[in-house]
Amino acid sequence: MSETWKVIVSSMSGGGKAGQEWPEIAARLEARGIAYSISYTKYRFHAKEIAIEALKEGFRRIIVVGGDGALHEVLSGIMSQSEVPSNMITIAIIPVGSGNDWARLHEIPNGYDDVTDVIARGKTVLQDVGKVESFMNGEPFISYMVNIGGLGFDAQVCHDFDKNKKEGKATSDALYFKCLLKGFMGHSARKFRIVTDGTLFYDGLVFSVAMGIGKYSGGGMLQTPGAVFDDGLIDLTVIKKISKFNIMLKIPCLFKGNIYNMKEVLHTRARVIEISAEPESFVEVDGETVGISPIRVEVIPAAIRVITNL
Repeated sequence: MSETWKVIVSSMSGGGKAGQEWPEIAARLEARGIAYSISYTKYRFHAKEIAIEALKEGFRRIIVVGGDGALHEVLSGIMSQSEVPSNMITIAIIPVGSGNDWARLHEIPNGYDDVTDVIARGKTVLQDVGKVESFMNGEPFISYMVNIGGLGFDAQVCHDFDKNKKEGKATSDALYFKCLLKGFMGHSARKFRIVTDGTLFYDGLVFSVAMGIGKYSGGGMLQTPGAVFDDGLIDLTVIKKISKFNIMLKIPCLFKGNIYNMKEVLHTRARVIEISAEPESFVEVDGETVGISPIRVEVIPAAIRVITNL
């Protein structure tokens, strides 16, 4: 087992910022005596492939230089391999993405001096992971959730943003806002059937669903403000049918953490969540589109060791 870190630089994270600023980051790591071996991503899902290969080579510690999407890919690689139990692997992030919501959960700082200090300090905790079963191109598809996933409105926005990325458009806050506005104007409630731990939780019209191991999404929104990353449960927030005018009025609730006070919102916690929708809904996990409903989500307790600043 190597004590050297495998560093995976997500070349396109932050609109290319991760690759451009790597020399500056490398200098900080080296100044703190952090030994590493580096790999750069060259295409989508490459981070997953690099992570799997790194584990075969004996690495047990991985630093992700990128955003939530890059972290999601690395987690998928860790959870889908059979070389070593996932809870024997440590991951850290140097946040260079747009949202950096998982980093926010663990109070990971943005400054390169500060974040490399956190990595050098080496404080770790075990965190839960969600296993998400959906459908992609008509076939069963499995992904893994380290932070938050969803269906309905949020997933539609992620799908539109993802489509723009695939078409080669540079990711930016402006592009995300454009997708958000398009989704908001075009999205309408659809019928959901939601079962938690084998019991029917809700059957009716839904605007949006959020499932959280973590608290933050969308650059700081608190859709699952009560989520605890190591309690062995997934927090579920359901926003029932609601008018667009009402949504506009309630936006502050998403950032203040009092979304549960909305009369249109239902909340529970569960180990297993099963959701179907009519018509089908896109599904997003950690900001990445992972197919369509129906889905089954199950928590894997203490699945991964992470560097934290808590």
